[in-house]
Amino acid sequence: MCRVNETTLLAPFEIWEVPFDHATIKFHKPLMLTPTRMPHDPDEPSNVEYWEIVVPELGLSAFGTDHESLWDCVQSCIRVAWKEYVCEDDRNLLALAKSYKDAYLTIAEVVDE
Repeated sequence: MCRVNETTLLAPFEIWEVPFDHATIKFHKPLMLTPTRMPHDPDEPSNVEYWEIVVPELGLSAFGTDHESLWDCVQSCIRVAWKEYVCEDDRNLLALAKSYKDAYLTIAEVVDE
């Protein structure tokens, strides 16, 4: 039986790139994200354990039950944020959304494949 320990689950994600349509979001340096265990909700009927990654300055909030599902959610959140904020004209963004756009453009860019 192979058992993943808590240290493995809490290992930081090092993100260099995220697929984006027919291009790639490439980070200038690795985006380091460290998962944390979400507190158990007493109203949740199961004992499923969730892990989360929250980066307020990027508007990123992702969760999953294991490393793979958390990784998928992180990538999805980055793609959605890029589409909703970075690809949008500044005139159509509220101040908070504009701050997310600026934060992403400081650390990453889209390159064609």
